[in-house]
Amino acid sequence: MLTEIRANKWTKKMAGKVMIFGQYHRLIKPYHVNLMYFNEKIGPEKKPNVGDLLSKVIFDYLLTYKGVKSLRSKRTLRITFIGSVIQFLTADAIVYGSGFLFEYVAQQFAKKNLKLDIRAVRGPLTKAKLEEIGYEVPTVFGDPAILLPMFYTPPTVGDKKDFLVIPHWKTVDKYIEKGYPVLSPLTADWENFINEIASAKLIISSSLHGIILAEAYGIPAILLDEVEKGNLFKYEDYYQSTGRKEFTKVKTVEEGLRVPPPSIPDLESMKQGLLHAFPAEIFMKR
Repeated sequence: MLTEIRANKWTKKMAGKVMIFGQYHRLIKPYHVNLMYFNEKIGPEKKPNVGDLLSKVIFDYLLTYKGVKSLRSKRTLRITFIGSVIQFLTADAIVYGSGFLFEYVAQQFAKKNLKLDIRAVRGPLTKAKLEEIGYEVPTVFGDPAILLPMFYTPPTVGDKKDFLVIPHWKTVDKYIEKGYPVLSPLTADWENFINEIASAKLIISSSLHGIILAEAYGIPAILLDEVEKGNLFKYEDYYQSTGRKEFTKVKTVEEGLRVPPPSIPDLESMKQGLLHAFPAEIFMKR
């Protein structure tokens, strides 16, 4: 039994070394820069989480923007982009705009003893947790999703919807049944997701990327406090990256419609910081 347990641990460890987040159909390419992001299809309709999908979308846009022609590298590299993915790493990596999911996972992650080349993190809470466990972290904040308006412009609409609700994917049906205008975060059509956000005057969202994209496109957003495990760490991480220790959060859509719409943060300096921090030098020039 002990031998079997050890074998299982070894197998899992090796899978983490040669696969992207342990998925056998997504092998790490030697001498390439490998983007570490989730692409699972979840929920009843088996669709991807748009926030995870945007990691690949923005990565590809930035490669073009920076003039990178190939993913080849002088050695095998891994890089994280959008999302709370740091704690899922199983090998050394470059971190660009990622964060922790919850505050308590940092100590668990420290046991992996990985080498991280940190160029930017989502916010100051992730920075503090990484520094607590011994990493050097630059003061460069920002979820790379804030860069999307540089690359994609939604079509102009006439009369905007008064508001749009973006619930956690597990509660989408509940809000549809209540008759609210609802946008599911589970979709492969990221362009339509942004188009829908831009077609509303106000976003009330449990999805972090619903909030981030709304603010990136100049739409006021309110946090619908119905979040995973009731833990606000990743939301506070984002809000504090924009200088907001206090932010509007509501328990119901009705409450969200009663409170004043929040002001939209100026993200320009954060965008410039992220663009400057992008590690274009890790790619081989052709």
